[in-house]
Amino acid sequence: MPMSSQSAHTDNFAPYRDRIESALIDALAEFREPHCLYDPVHYLFEAGGKRVRPVLTLLACEAVGGAAEHALPASVAIELLHTFTLVHDDIMDSSAKRRGRDTVHRKWNTNTAILSGDVMMGMAMRLLLRSAAHAPRPLDVVDAFSTGLIDVCDGQALDMEFMLRSDVRADEYFMMIERKTARLLETSVAIGASIGGADQHQRESLQRFAREIGLAFQMQDDILDVIGAEKFGKARGGDIIEGKRTWLMLECCARVESDVNASGEHRHLVAMFRSGTPLTKDHVDAVIGMLEAYGIMEAATSIVGHHTENAYDSLQRLPASDSRDRLRQLAASLMERTH
Repeated sequence: MPMSSQSAHTDNFAPYRDRIESALIDALAEFREPHCLYDPVHYLFEAGGKRVRPVLTLLACEAVGGAAEHALPASVAIELLHTFTLVHDDIMDSSAKRRGRDTVHRKWNTNTAILSGDVMMGMAMRLLLRSAAHAPRPLDVVDAFSTGLIDVCDGQALDMEFMLRSDVRADEYFMMIERKTARLLETSVAIGASIGGADQHQRESLQRFAREIGLAFQMQDDILDVIGAEKFGKARGGDIIEGKRTWLMLECCARVESDVNASGEHRHLVAMFRSGTPLTKDHVDAVIGMLEAYGIMEAATSIVGHHTENAYDSLQRLPASDSRDRLRQLAASLMERTH
């Protein structure tokens, strides 16, 4: 990211992040004992973070004419929900590190990590209700939060199921990432919009914006995982070695399988991937060569552009405001990591 662009985004969003951090500190201060339960929670938030989802909640509230202050507790609730998913994902993935630090289940133990994740959901609901009280329809806020949680769990379950299947299709990948990745962004803006008193048109426009930018972000993240981007902590071919069912690999498999002139090497690589036979670092160059030969990287980049433009188009349906402009800037800052 160019320094001037990064500075501009930091200046624009720092006031929002500062308010979120202050509210987060206040919220955590209520929960100190028993230490075996709450020390891991405090540890998680000491690592910092971009706070993208809570910023989206505040901006969405403002973009429909609401007061960001009313959405502040809900924005912290969203960050607690997001962090809860990370704790449990780390357990399921047996991850040792998160943001350069030991994961909770490694620093303490699995039981502590599960319980700390669970209690964050209770903390989140308490905060959410404080903001819901300001919404014209409080139950819309609760419904958006609950639906988001269910869909994120659905997405994680599908991701795990796909690793066990040999017949996953490229279109199923989008169904999975829409729930696992994009839905929490969509939930963030839906909650902010509801607190701000959005009409149905405004809320749907914001949700489509968040959904589309979430799909674009995940697809671009998958591209980075293939080509490698050390400054983003991604080793070249990481998803290939892990056997992830990404659109890139699934679409490539489909193209190779339908190509009567496909080489023996490409058919062999596809057969290994489909069967779940581990691909190693020694296979990475060959797989990347196959992806390029079948136009997968170019097609994926085009899909990223398509979803990004859809996101921006959705924002234009909202009334012009500084907050609407900031939402576009925030989306651009997410995608700039890819350019």
